[in-house]
This record gives sequence, C-alpha cells and structure tokens, in this order.
Amino acid sequence: MMGLQTDKRDRMIKNNNTQSRPLGKVAASRTSGVAGVSPHQDSTGGWLLPAGACDCHAHVYGPFDEFPLPASAPFKPAPASIQRLETVWETFGIERGVIVQGSAYGQDHRALLAAIRRAPMNRRGIALVRPHTSDVVLEELHKGGVRGARMNFVRHLGNGFDETCCRQVARRIEPFGWHLELHVDAEDLERLREFVQETRIEIVIDHMGRVDATLGITQPPFRALLKLISSPHCWVKLSGADRLARLGALEVVVSFAHSLIEAAPDRVVWGTDWPHVNLDKNQTDEALFGLLPEIASDDVSRTRLLVDNPARLYGF
Repeated sequence: MMGLQTDKRDRMIKNNNTQSRPLGKVAASRTSGVAGVSPHQDSTGGWLLPAGACDCHAHVYGPFDEFPLPASAPFKPAPASIQRLETVWETFGIERGVIVQGSAYGQDHRALLAAIRRAPMNRRGIALVRPHTSDVVLEELHKGGVRGARMNFVRHLGNGFDETCCRQVARRIEPFGWHLELHVDAEDLERLREFVQETRIEIVIDHMGRVDATLGITQPPFRALLKLISSPHCWVKLSGADRLARLGALEVVVSFAHSLIEAAPDRVVWGTDWPHVNLDKNQTDEALFGLLPEIASDDVSRTRLLVDNPARLYGF
C-alpha cells in the first residue's frame, strides 16, 4: 500500500468558478403569488446551481443481467441504472457525483466501479468495507475511484452500532486517506461520541443522523448530532430529507439542515439518495431538488455546500 497515503493538501481543490446554471422549474410552485422574480431564480424562473455541483449520495442497481443481486441481498431494489441517474443529474444541473455502494449488493462493487468509469474525473465511490476486506481489494477500489468506506448499522439492515468494528475498519482505510461513512439509527448517535472524538480519520454521518424531523430540533438525537459535528473531523450529509420527513411535508427538514450548516458550514455536503429505496412515502426528484434554495439560500452557501465541500472531502 506504499504510495497510497493521501496528502489532504494535494486532494483539496480551490474551485473559484462561481458560475451558476438553471435548476429547471423545480421550485416554481414555491414562488406562486409573489410579485417579481425571486433572488434565487434566473430570468426564466429556474433555481440556480453552481458549476461543478455534486450529488454526494446516490446508488445504482443493475442492469441485473450484468450486475445481478446476490441471493443473500437484504432487500430487492428495482432496477436503477447509472444511465437513469445520469439523466436525473443532467436534468437538474449536477456535474459531479458520488456513488455509494448499496447494501443490496454487499461486497460486490462491480456496478459501482462501472458507474465511476463512465466519468472518472467527476465521480467518486463509497465502498462497503469489513474488517477482513483484503488489502488487494482495498487497493483495487482505490484505483477505481473509491474514497471512503460505508458501514451500515441501521437495524433494518442488520445490527446497531458496533464501535469495535468501526475502529478496525478505520485502521484499514487510514493509509488510503479515506473517510468513514456511518449509517446509523438516530437512537445510536449518542453512542458515536467517543469513537468520533478519538479517531484520526474523517467521519461522515449519513442522512442527517436519520432523526425524525417531525419531533423538532430540540430532540435528544439531534442534539447528539450537533455535538458530533462540533468535532473538527466530523461531517454530515444533508441527504435523505424524505426519510427524515417520514409521511409529512419535506419542508419540516429545512430547520435541521440550517442548524447543521450553521454548526459546521465547511463540513456539510448534500445528496439526493437516489433512487430512494425502502421508503414509506416516495417524493419526486423535483421536490427534493426544490429544497435546495431553502436549505442554502444564497450563491455563497450553495457553492460551499455543492462544490467546495465535496471537492475537499472526495478529492475532485
């Protein structure tokens, strides 16, 4: 693994391109009844995304004749090819993307690596890694564009948080300069504190900690998340808004995103969580993208959230 230690200074990109592109009409309904043009719209009424905008959390499944699911898959997602995801990205002005290995594929990363190969300069991957994953596999994943390891501790996919397992995986991926992405239930956020404080690698918390947004920002799990992100190497993904909203309106999530951005403006990233599997209520892509102007209401904050922060975390 010699030569694979990543110098963070070499991975940081100073992106000074602040051009924006229209985000279609996804938020047109939000401005009905308001005279004039919103400051967050272009002359056609479309919201603006900065050049180099990144979707930091999406999955691909299939085509299953080429990338079949294992017999042991914990769930059976519908086909969601990289070509369909690319169409979504093109529609809304996303230029960079991070493909996260879906738990349905387990340790078979062929679909993920194939998706990265289609545009390797603008894509990165997050792999599922176990303590016993071989050095050879880690090296192959790194060469293929993987820059982080994800561990699923949500109970509907397995067991709760396992600190010993996290420490083992953290030691394995540290020489590659990867970060560790943790997908946990909200009730386990408090249990992460010691691990996050002591680990030497970057930690990313998935889906805003999967808190129940209908319970408000004063709930104990969200307070625990705010404590975690006070650590200088802890990040949070502002993804999974439809998961946090449960059966309610997406707007209930905005105050949570604002609190996280205020707490750590340089350590938050955004993602669609496409294709939105295992949900009780499916939201449209238009509705999820339409939250962006409410989450990051000015050009500076949108560029930081969608361009600058992802460039630092994923090494674009």
